[in-house]
Amino acid sequence: MGKRFLFSIFLLLCVRLVTLAEGTKQIAPFDSAAGQLCIDKSRNNFGFFNAAPEFRINIHVAGTSEKINFGLGAINYLVQSQVQYRLTDPSGNIVVGPNIVPVSGQQGFIDTYKKAVNGPFPGSGGYDPIQYQPTVPGDYYLEFYYPPDSLTIYSEKARIMFSFFDITVVSSAGQPVLGRVWSKAWQFNCGNVEPPPTNNRFWGNMFILSDDSIVTAVNCNGFIGGTFSISSNKTGCSTTGNISVDRQSRTGFHTYPQYKIFLADPDSSIFPTGKAEPGIILPITTTSNCNGSVDIKVKVDQDGILELFIEVNPHPGADPQDVKITANVLANPGGTGYNIIHWNGIDGKGNPVKNGTAVTSTIRFIHGITHLPIYDIEYNDNGYKVAVIRPPGVSPSIFWDDSLLSGSGTVNLTGCNDPLGCHLWNIDIGDTNTINSWWYVASASAPNISFTVKRTPLNPGAISGDQNICKGNTVQVYSVVPDSNATSYVWNYTGSGAALTNHGSSATLGFSDTTTSGILSVSGNNLECGSSPASTIPVTIYPLPAVTLSRYDSICFNAPSLPLSGGIPLGGVYSINGVVRKMLNPALEGAGLSSIVYRYTDIHGCSNADTAALWITNGKGCEIVIRVPDAFSPNGDGVNDHFLPLSANIRQFSMNIYSRSGQLVFSSEAVTNGWDGTFQGQPCTGGTYVYVIVYKSSESPPEFRSLSGTLTLVR
Repeated sequence: MGKRFLFSIFLLLCVRLVTLAEGTKQIAPFDSAAGQLCIDKSRNNFGFFNAAPEFRINIHVAGTSEKINFGLGAINYLVQSQVQYRLTDPSGNIVVGPNIVPVSGQQGFIDTYKKAVNGPFPGSGGYDPIQYQPTVPGDYYLEFYYPPDSLTIYSEKARIMFSFFDITVVSSAGQPVLGRVWSKAWQFNCGNVEPPPTNNRFWGNMFILSDDSIVTAVNCNGFIGGTFSISSNKTGCSTTGNISVDRQSRTGFHTYPQYKIFLADPDSSIFPTGKAEPGIILPITTTSNCNGSVDIKVKVDQDGILELFIEVNPHPGADPQDVKITANVLANPGGTGYNIIHWNGIDGKGNPVKNGTAVTSTIRFIHGITHLPIYDIEYNDNGYKVAVIRPPGVSPSIFWDDSLLSGSGTVNLTGCNDPLGCHLWNIDIGDTNTINSWWYVASASAPNISFTVKRTPLNPGAISGDQNICKGNTVQVYSVVPDSNATSYVWNYTGSGAALTNHGSSATLGFSDTTTSGILSVSGNNLECGSSPASTIPVTIYPLPAVTLSRYDSICFNAPSLPLSGGIPLGGVYSINGVVRKMLNPALEGAGLSSIVYRYTDIHGCSNADTAALWITNGKGCEIVIRVPDAFSPNGDGVNDHFLPLSANIRQFSMNIYSRSGQLVFSSEAVTNGWDGTFQGQPCTGGTYVYVIVYKSSESPPEFRSLSGTLTLVR
């Protein structure tokens, strides 16, 4: 604690010394302090040729009688002749250079700390500067270039750092005019990163000019960071519009530049001071729109930031559904003089706030809010100090939220005002991360306002329910997903002969024989905003298909199975006695009367059927009969020329005939195919032969019987 206090006193004394220069004098306020201007193309385009405006090193000139003076110290680059500088005027014209950066003995080279802080005045112990006489007033900018270290690749090892630098505007009377040098994205180096204690600390001061013309000074108070980037803005590390998210510190590089950061107190003749105390001019009015959004209209007496807390959840205090909005406001926005802050009607969890919700909002007008996202500061063991410079005021409280960072990042949303410094962290938090702190100068609150959310009901979406209705259908229920914004629903059916009953988000259609096709529609409704666009579906009434089934003859119970057929149109389904079948198996169904139904369903889902009766008999005519002759005479007289059993109701049949020596001379599997007394085309000799017959005697369960005996072939 004592060491932090001594350093603070020393720095305060240094700041009070007469300042003749602008550069090293501010970022290294005493001889042993570390602090160098750093151009590192591998990180960003700060100070590089053709950098975007927010990454430029700007020098403001008020008139053509002033002169720009600058000088540079030694650099660490291996081939100094490859490092160039140039000066560009406000229109983008190059007015000096590009030239090689100066070396020892050349004009513009600064070889000692003393010369750097004494500025561009050789007769007063300073250095011999490079000078330029401006031809127009405005913001000039100094740019640098060095080649990539590997083909087209820039890496950190090739960065350039100036041991000293100075950029000073001198008046026509030869006096330094401070507060003219600024950038939105400074980049410095304070030596190799070493854990405390170390002399490689950055003790520089930065003067931040907010967009509402408030100047605050940041005392970096000896943080340790190697090469680091510093910017300032209104919101923090991002610009999502969610203040609690934007202000959180982040992993990686997130220092978006917005505010001007000066090396000295900005010249008040060029950058005037804003008003100290903000004010809200009553009344505040609101307009609730039927898309759920609300326009909050506020007048203020000066430019600044308005912070609205919209309490969607009526439970006291902040809840996840509540919304915070931060908006820039102007004292003179034009028109009616009101600034319009638009809330989209979405709660803090991303859900639309439903119609009729009563909402309360608090409003605070913040003046001079400043965020300071700094990238890659490994140690900040002393903390920041912030002072209000213009208009004069008390030191503001410092806030931060490091909860997104690993390494136990701290959070302070109530404010820190420790005179020794606030917002401390170590390498686990700071290394290659963007650490954000913020503060504001003054605030004013307005009485709470209340309003009601209005929202036109949404299109109800797809209507569920059958669109294809077959004649004979008596009722169908249709529905849509309920919408919290709708207090009622309007259903309509354009067809005739149907009874429509409204049940809110569902409806019932009753059909009759005379119902015709039509369009079913539904829309949501509320008193505040009227009706939603309608959802519709066509409802088509289809006739039943014409279906016929051929009549069936009676069949024996032991008849073989056969495929069911005779239904028209083709493609339907058969059933026997209520069971779906493709085949008719008489033995399975059993004797008696069976009902065969053929049902056909068309492409619209409409179904019709026809029925046929089938008698399955088991009378005498169904008995199995087989008689085998004992002789035959194949002499061609047309009488008894084949050996052929006589049979009835035989299903499966096989017959083999063998000679007396056991040779197979004939085989048949058809009961109508008899033996003609030949073997391999030659007549067999007369005599005795043996036959073996196998036939199916039962279908269900299947059973087989065999007959064998002798027969006589007569020649």
